[in-house]
Amino acid sequence: MPSTTRLAASWAGAAAAVVLVAACGTASGDRVPPAGATPRDGGALIVGQYQEVTQFDPNRQYSWETWRIDRNIYESLVDEDLSSPTGVPKIVPKLATSWTVSPDATSYTFQLRRGVRFTDGTPFDAAAVQFNVRRFTDPTFAYYDKTAATTMSMVYGDLASFTVLDDHTVRYTFAHPFLDFLRQIPNSGNAPSAFFSPTALRKYGQDGLSDHPTGTGPFVFRERVRGDHTTLVRNKNYWGPRPHLDKVVFKPVTDDQARVAALQTGEVDVISRVPSDSAAALQKTGYSLPENRNAPQLVYYNYNFTNQYMQDKRVRQAIIQAVDRKQLADKIYKKAAEPVTAILNRGNEAYDPTAVDQPYDPANARKLITEAGYRPGQVKFNILTDTAGQPTAEFIQQALKGVGVDASVQSFEWITYGTRQSNLTPDDGIYLGEWGYVASNWLKIANTKAIPKTAQQYADPDGGSARAISAAATNGDAARSTALWQVAQRRWAQDASIFPLLSFTRYYAVSRHVGGFVWAQQNHYDLSRVWVGG
Repeated sequence: MPSTTRLAASWAGAAAAVVLVAACGTASGDRVPPAGATPRDGGALIVGQYQEVTQFDPNRQYSWETWRIDRNIYESLVDEDLSSPTGVPKIVPKLATSWTVSPDATSYTFQLRRGVRFTDGTPFDAAAVQFNVRRFTDPTFAYYDKTAATTMSMVYGDLASFTVLDDHTVRYTFAHPFLDFLRQIPNSGNAPSAFFSPTALRKYGQDGLSDHPTGTGPFVFRERVRGDHTTLVRNKNYWGPRPHLDKVVFKPVTDDQARVAALQTGEVDVISRVPSDSAAALQKTGYSLPENRNAPQLVYYNYNFTNQYMQDKRVRQAIIQAVDRKQLADKIYKKAAEPVTAILNRGNEAYDPTAVDQPYDPANARKLITEAGYRPGQVKFNILTDTAGQPTAEFIQQALKGVGVDASVQSFEWITYGTRQSNLTPDDGIYLGEWGYVASNWLKIANTKAIPKTAQQYADPDGGSARAISAAATNGDAARSTALWQVAQRRWAQDASIFPLLSFTRYYAVSRHVGGFVWAQQNHYDLSRVWVGG
C-alpha cells in the first residue's frame, strides 16, 4: 500500500526524479502492487491537487479542488451516483431517504435519514437542517453570516420559506418553479448544500468552522497544514457503506512538472489537471488517464464591464473572433481538451450542438475594432489568470496582438487570483473563469456572476437575455425546459456576454495501484469506493 512516509518526501527531489523516470521507463511507484479488480480495505490514498484549497466551510468555500475534499467531510440531502463515467449522473438519496416535489416545482419535501450523527456525536435532524439554512437566509438569526448568505444566494436566492414539519421532515418552498433544485444540491463547487454540525459552529465561530470542519461524511478531518497537505481519516461511525481507505491525503502541488514527477515517483497516487505535455508519456508508461468528453467544467473568460473597451459589443465580439479555439485545444492542450463555443457545454442537460457564439475570423475581428472607433494598438487591457491558466492567457494575448489589440497578461497563484478578480481595476479587460454545471441553470449562474447589474446596459441593452434566462429559470414544465434554456443561451451569446474557450477531456492521471477511481460526468469524484493495492 502507499506509505504515509511519502509525505515527507521533497517535491524538489520528485521534480529531479522526472529525468530518471523518463530515462528508465519506470517509476518508483511501480513497486506498489496493482490494485486488482477486487476491492480491498486499508491503506492511504494521496491526491496531488493543482491548487491550494480555500476553506472547509460549505457555505463559504469556493473552487472545485476544495469541494473535492469537502464532499468527503460534509454531505447533502441528495447526491449523484458517480460510479459510471457516462451519462448525466442519477440523483440518489443521501441524508434524505426520499422526497416529493410539488407539481409546479416550487415545493420540495424531504424525509431525513434517521440515526445519522455528525462526527462530534451530535444528531443530524430537522433542527440541524434548519440551523444550517437559517445561517444563510435569516438576518434575524443569531448565527446569520453575510458571507454565507452571499455565496448561497446562488442556489437559495429565490427561497420563499423553509419549514420543519417534524423531527425528520423538512420543506423548502421557492417563490418560483425551480426544476434544477435537486440537481443543484450536490452539483456545487461554490455553494454546496452540505451540512455542518450546529454545535461545531457555536463552539468555533463563523471563522473557526473551516479549521474544525464537522460533517456526517465517510471521512473525518484530521489536520490541514496550509501549503502542504490536508489529511482525512475514515469515519469509523459512518452511517453508510464503509469506505475502503483508512486515510486520504490531499497535497497542493501547483507546479505542473512537480505534480507529474510526484505521480511518477509514487509520492502521490492521483493528480488533477494533468499537464497536456505529459499526458501521452503518462499513458505510455501505464498510468490511467480516464477520458470524458462530457464533464461540465469549462475554461472561459469573463468581461470586465467597467473597462471602457468591454462596454462595446463589437470589441467583445472581436476578442472572441480573434482566437482560434481549436488551435488552442490542439496546440496548448495537445488535444486533451476540446473547444467550446457556448456556455452550456456538451455535458449539460440543455446542451445545444448547434450553438456557436462567434466564428473564428481574425479579419472580421480587425474590422469590428475599426468600426468601434479604435486604431491598431489603441485597445489596451489586462488579461487576468491564475498560474495554471497562464499558457492559455498568453495564447489569447498573441491572438489579440494579431488583430491590433494590446493585452498584458497578469498571472497569480490561485488564492491570490481569487482576491484579485474580486477587486478589478478599470484596466482589467478579461479575467479567467473555470466552472460549469450539469444542471441547466448553470446559464443563469454564469450570467449572474459575469454581469453585475451596473453592466446590464452594455451586456444586455434591451433586456432580452435577462427575460429569456428568467423564463427558463422559472419554468415549471420539464418538457419545455431544455428548449427554453437553449433559447436563452442563443440570446445571451448574441451579445458576446462571456467568452467560452474549452472543456477538458483528460483531467486526471491515476497510478495503476489505485482501483475504483471513476471520472463521472461531473467536476468531482467519489473516493468512498476507491481502494489501493496491497
